[in-house]
Amino acid sequence: MLRREGYHRASLDRIAAEAGFTTGAVYSTFDSKADVMLSLLAARAERRRATWTEVLDGASTVEEFVSEVARRNAREVAADRDWLATVSEFMIVIGRDEELRARYADQHEADLAAFTASIRTWTQRYGERLAISPRQLATVVTALHRGLVLEGLVAPVEVSEELIVEANLILLRGARASAEGEAEG
Repeated sequence: MLRREGYHRASLDRIAAEAGFTTGAVYSTFDSKADVMLSLLAARAERRRATWTEVLDGASTVEEFVSEVARRNAREVAADRDWLATVSEFMIVIGRDEELRARYADQHEADLAAFTASIRTWTQRYGERLAISPRQLATVVTALHRGLVLEGLVAPVEVSEELIVEANLILLRGARASAEGEAEG
């Protein structure tokens, strides 16, 4: 229901009915539609963090890690457009609702912290130097991904798997080039 109709059009009563639960059963677990979304986002975030660890453990270079994570993100964009449209819609709601933003903050922090830890691991493992901190790079990569998701929703032909991978590699090269330039200067 959420995936198909989007955040604003779906109601908690209809979500319950489609899931085969009574409204009372859903309300005993969730106080609102926002609670349902936060729960769904948390579950997906856990899977995403597990993916980063899996890819990092199997990668032999930083480029391989960045490329594989970007490929998996690109496949998600291609395969799950309706869900990503609903998430994008919900992110706007979060941005406009201070209480909801505060509730989402822990989950967002956990994602950024996990991604930052992955970046720190590969910078140490491969002797990488970056011009910005691992936390800043995690934030920029997250923003790049969200922007590409939005662009992919309105112009799917333009946002290919190759573009997503190349954009992430360009970002990595730029962070390295800046660090190298600082080291030389």
